[in-house]
Amino acid sequence: MSVMDLNEMILRFFKNDIGRILITDENGEVLYEDNKAASVRQGKTNWKIACPPPTYGQRGEMWDLLDSGTGKTYVVYSSTFREDGRMRQIHFLMDTSRYMDLVRDMGEYSKALQVEKDHDALTGLYNKGKFLAMKQSLFRNQKTIAVFNMDVNNLKQMNDEHGHEAGDRLIIKAAESLKKIEARNIIPFRVGGDEFVVVAIHVNREEAEAIRQKWEEGLAELNSLDDGIPCVIACGFAFGGEDYDLEEIFASADREMYEDKKARKGNCR
Repeated sequence: MSVMDLNEMILRFFKNDIGRILITDENGEVLYEDNKAASVRQGKTNWKIACPPPTYGQRGEMWDLLDSGTGKTYVVYSSTFREDGRMRQIHFLMDTSRYMDLVRDMGEYSKALQVEKDHDALTGLYNKGKFLAMKQSLFRNQKTIAVFNMDVNNLKQMNDEHGHEAGDRLIIKAAESLKKIEARNIIPFRVGGDEFVVVAIHVNREEAEAIRQKWEEGLAELNSLDDGIPCVIACGFAFGGEDYDLEEIFASADREMYEDKKARKGNCR
């Protein structure tokens, strides 16, 4: 749902559903009602049972009203007051069927905003902000952790020679290779233009090596497609056992990635 759609829904809600005001006397007889309230009260509702005449000292209350004819439900807010020495009640009826639709849609919109906040728009992977947040929380004090620091080779050359659309396709291919190994405990991120990080938790060293092998096989499979976008990715790996130093793990993976990048330089034709 877009911001415009949500705004229109909210405006429609307040324009169409706020209203339904009526005033009753000490006997429950209607002294005033607007057209919306009249249509509800005259329907097949539990009005008389749910809204008895007021009693002395009664204050504001809230109750539910059901229209069995339409299937709609309402919340009724009632407040007692005195006018010329006589008790009166003012009732405000709100269509909760429409209200719940609005609440649900706002909830979905909130989730969509969170997804947009946490994810990279081009690749769909978690973004740098999400990476930094998880680095300060989830990635600390695990029993084991494996970090893969990755950098796509020759992105600038691809952009310069074939245009930014080709560069985007290269980045997307790199991300697709990481999605092949993504799991609940294996989390890939795009942290920069051509920079990616994969963090695996609750794995031993052998399992971490197997993750790397599976990723390399997935990348090779993607590169076997004749799309004119060869993807070469430098990768640095570091593993941490019990009582690991998280910053050192990331620094070690970064150093190894740069060594691998030097070795692979020029491999993207």
